[in-house]
This record gives sequence, C-alpha cells and structure tokens, in this order.
Amino acid sequence: MANSLHQFEPDATQPVPAARSLGYYRKALRSALDPAIFEANPWRLGWYVTCLGGAVAAFLGIVLLGPAWPLKLLLGIVLGICTGTLGFICHELSHGSVVSNRWVRSVLGFLGSCPFLTSPTYWAYSHDRLHHGKAQKMLNDPDAFPTLRIYRSSRLVRYIFPFTPGSGHKRSYLYFFYWFGLHNVMSQTFLRFRGRIYDGMDHRRVTLEFLGQLAIVTALFVYAGPANWAFAFLIPFMIQNYMMMSYISTNHNLSPLTSENDPLANSLSVSNHPWLEFLNLNFGYHVEHHLFPTVNGKHAKAVHRELVRQFPDDYKIMPKGEAMRRLYQTARIYKNSRELINPETMQSYPTL
Repeated sequence: MANSLHQFEPDATQPVPAARSLGYYRKALRSALDPAIFEANPWRLGWYVTCLGGAVAAFLGIVLLGPAWPLKLLLGIVLGICTGTLGFICHELSHGSVVSNRWVRSVLGFLGSCPFLTSPTYWAYSHDRLHHGKAQKMLNDPDAFPTLRIYRSSRLVRYIFPFTPGSGHKRSYLYFFYWFGLHNVMSQTFLRFRGRIYDGMDHRRVTLEFLGQLAIVTALFVYAGPANWAFAFLIPFMIQNYMMMSYISTNHNLSPLTSENDPLANSLSVSNHPWLEFLNLNFGYHVEHHLFPTVNGKHAKAVHRELVRQFPDDYKIMPKGEAMRRLYQTARIYKNSRELINPETMQSYPTL
C-alpha cells in the first residue's frame, strides 16, 4: 500500500489541508505502537565500532600499504561508505535513540562526525532543536530554503542558487557530493554568528569542538601525504556527502513551508531497495523520524505501517530516485509557502 502513495501529483490549486500539531499525531500513533520501540537501541554501538574500525583500516591501508591505484580507489570507496554510515549513526546518537548518557553521546558524536567537521554541540542545537522544533518554518529552520524576497535581498543566496538542484545550471549536479560538509563548515565558522536563532547555542563549546576536529583531520591530511589525498579524503568526502545529502534534500526540499510543525505536511519519506534501507539505517523514513525523533531508526518501519493505516491520505512517501528526479525538475526558492520558483526564469512549480 505504501508504495502506491508516490503516485500522487502536487496541485497548488487544491485547498491547503488543515495543519495538525505534532501532539495530535503522537497521541493517535503512540497508543497503537509497541512501547518497546521507544527504548534506546544500544546495539547500534556495534554498527559504530564496525564503521569506525572499517574507516581506520581503509585509511591505513591507503597510506601504509601503498597499493596500486585501483585498490586505493576501492579502499577510498569503503572509507567513504564507513564514514557516511557513521553520519547516520551520529544522527541517531544525537537524538538519544542509541544511548541516553549525554557524555557518551558527545564523545562518540565528536569522533564519528570528525569526517564531516561537525561539532556535536552545533548539530544538537541546529538540527535537534531548531530544525526539529521549527521544521520548514522560514527564518526559524536553518535547513529551509529561502523565499523569493530573501533571494532578492541576499547576495549570498543569489550566489548559491546556481549550485542548487533545479537551478538549471550544470554545477548543480555536484550538489549532493559536497553540500552537507560545506554547509556545516560555513555555519560553524560564519553563519551561526549572524542569526539570532543561534543565540542560545554554547558558542564556546562549538568552537572548541570544531577546532579539535579540524586539528585531527589536518593531522591525518598531513600524515596521508599529497599522493593519497584523492583516495583518503576527496573520494570519501564525496561519498559520505552523497549518502547524507541525497536523503536530506529529498526529505524536505520538495515540501511546502509551514507555520505549524506538521511532519505530514512539511516532510517526505523516501523508500529505497531493502538492502540500502538496512545499510542506511532507515534514514529515508523521515516523516516517522520527525514524529518520534527519539525512536531508533530500527523501528521506523513500525511507525511507517501505522502512519499508512491511520493517515493514508496525508502521509507522503515516494521512491528515492523519483524524489531526486523531482528535485531537479523544480527550483529551490519559495514563491510562497506552497509554490517554488526559479528566480532566473520566473517559472513556478507546486510543492508536494
């Protein structure tokens, strides 16, 4: 039944469905779900150790063994997959769905997110608090794309637009391979000091964590040497960014802006091959995640089945490949809350 839901076509002429609150959905769903799924899942630490160990082994294999370039390329791919999966695990750690101890979460998050140069304190504030608390609310959600008014008034937004999916520029096809890491570095070094939404963040701790990660990555960079940079850093960087960003973009960037934090309106779940869903820790089930952030991804499909049963007309899911295709068929600037627009051609598109 769920796979048939991707057949819907957005129509901006239709009336906007009444927004519902997070509490409304949680009350309706929680009573039908097994209470056990709300418990932390420490078994994910096995994934963490495996991926961290695999990343270290692949890096050392590239640097110390000095194999021929085809094997270096293979090791670089393995390294990128391991660090990308660490990104998914650190996301779960930050929400407390793996372990509840904050100190353990911070230490593991610091090490696991080193490849992305993302401070766990920054991520917890920007993602857990701001994004989850105000999803797709303009000027409050740091992940929401801007409106046409902001585009016209911001030189930075106008500069970035050609790099984004749907802009019509060739450079936009590289977006998934670098944007997650670049955006996080920009936010930690520049953007967090410009927006009042970050006023409550522990800036000193973010700076110390970011500088600590930068020191580790710089030391590894020097240790690897120029001959290994492409295999030990560039290729893994592109892979880990693609793994994260191809999901993050499809999960929200086709959806409308909302004033009420209604995950069935402002989020999209994406399905994938079962093996990829398993290896990506069910990260694509994003409506489910926004409803219950502390429920581990292992149980996302249990929430999914209940959503399909209770809210079949409101819940949105489509294959990941279809969602990515639509990203490149629509622009990333909002004409209004339910319409996207390409500011260079002035062509508009409905959101989901």
